[in-house]
Amino acid sequence: MSLEQRPKVSVIVPVYRVEPFIEKCADSLLRQTLDAIQFIFVDDCGGDASVDLLRGVVGRYPERNVLIVSMPQNSGVSAARARGIALATGDYLGFCDSDDWVEPTMYERLYDAAIGQKADIVACGYNEIIGRKVTKFQFDKASDDLATIMSFTRFGSEYGALWNKIIRREFFLTENLHLGDGLSMWEDSCTLIPMRLRSAKTVFLPDCLYNYYVNEGSVTTRFLMRKVTDSCEAVRRLEQFFVSNGYASESKELVEFLKLNATEVLMRFPSRENIVMWRETFPEAASAIWRYPSWNVVLKFRAWLVARLPLPLAMIVVKYVRK
Repeated sequence: MSLEQRPKVSVIVPVYRVEPFIEKCADSLLRQTLDAIQFIFVDDCGGDASVDLLRGVVGRYPERNVLIVSMPQNSGVSAARARGIALATGDYLGFCDSDDWVEPTMYERLYDAAIGQKADIVACGYNEIIGRKVTKFQFDKASDDLATIMSFTRFGSEYGALWNKIIRREFFLTENLHLGDGLSMWEDSCTLIPMRLRSAKTVFLPDCLYNYYVNEGSVTTRFLMRKVTDSCEAVRRLEQFFVSNGYASESKELVEFLKLNATEVLMRFPSRENIVMWRETFPEAASAIWRYPSWNVVLKFRAWLVARLPLPLAMIVVKYVRK
């Protein structure tokens, strides 16, 4: 594309300590079949060679519209994305994680669907890669029915990530529904659920065009525990949005699910500190334990007992009720 041509899509990629992955990610983006596309890589000050490797790949595609900008200091994904959004000029916004990669036709397919169906949001299926295991996640046809949008069964796959979607930039900026600002967990869901409710048209493509790499080594108990606070804050922000916008009744089941989901790790690693935190964070959600689909029976029984027993007795119980 000509560098002066208005981009159809601007793709924003935060870059932070991804030396083993950034070349594959960048190459998959720069090989896209969509012609008028802008790429904005935001260096979040990881202190490694990621950006040097990135520049090497970008140098092989001189015809591409590429910006590489740096944050003043490490600021996290939300801030890095915000910097990229401020620089974007495309009709649609796309987001890619720098340890993932995309299929060659992804953005052309998403953009064509967006224009053809006048959609605010277009999503595609994705492949989840854990080691050698690849799991496909594909979507049903989009429904604008409120009950369907509020279904907790759609939370993880549909609302869990921005990276398999494009969103009309004017809609994104006008609605200003960035409830996830400052969060390091569920920030995408805090954006997508409100936007899904406000979107006049959302389209799902069944094809798996995005490849989501799960780095097992980074998922430690300590890492998960640091995320609990942000997950709970995300739930509070979403619940407030639902109440303020007249969705309190329709969102009740979804909010219960989110509260249990956000605190699930506390039950999986039930130290005294975690049990106290679980009992105090969302005590009202305990009534939904047996309806929560993600927990096995043993975990549900453990949580049910912990919610009802005095703390000393609860500590004794969890030693014998193993997952």
